[in-house]
Amino acid sequence: MLPDFLAKPIFHLVYERWRRQRGTPNPPAIRHVRPLDETQRLAFDALFDSALQSGPNTQIVYNLPYPKADFLNYLCDWRGFVAHGSPMHDLEMLEPIRKSSDDNEFGNRQQIFCSPDAMWACWFAILDKGKYNLTRNGSIRVGVGKKRVKYYHFELPKKNEADKPFTNGMIYICHAEDFPDKRPFPILNWLNGEVEEWGSTKPVKPLAKLPISPSDFPYLNQVQFSL
Repeated sequence: MLPDFLAKPIFHLVYERWRRQRGTPNPPAIRHVRPLDETQRLAFDALFDSALQSGPNTQIVYNLPYPKADFLNYLCDWRGFVAHGSPMHDLEMLEPIRKSSDDNEFGNRQQIFCSPDAMWACWFAILDKGKYNLTRNGSIRVGVGKKRVKYYHFELPKKNEADKPFTNGMIYICHAEDFPDKRPFPILNWLNGEVEEWGSTKPVKPLAKLPISPSDFPYLNQVQFSL
């Protein structure tokens, strides 16, 4: 495994070259994972722990003065939960039913997909499946702990730019251990990274859920209509 000071710049160069080869020369969205201040952390803990005490799949009533994205990122980045995004608001159980296709073997499995990155889950939560027929997207982590960097890309067909296929959706928060399968990408092992796509072939009961809208997604203005 390469040391961090080499892994990150090498990945950055390779990632940008790969993106250009796929016809999307725009720079990727990048998020550096940072610890929260104590006041914000305590507020997020209190809200989520209260929801957990109410039982499985409790809908969180979000009443904090911070963006929902910060709350969701905290749950995944620092408390170790995972997120599943869907435009369906009333799922009581997440089922391993796959109705669409993917260009990789892992993505075509009959399983539930989730991510240890909340923003990737948000992407799937706000997509109106009746308005688009193709998306290319991803979240790749490089580094661990306080040194984590996330690379995102969110793409849709050019024809969707005028009538953007976004809607209100739901984020379902789950235990990480309920999703044992990880998308393999061996070259990232050398860079201390991973494609943050996890799966389960068994049904999973969410711990809690949070409604979101397109305006809660901080990368909405960086969506590329390039397909």
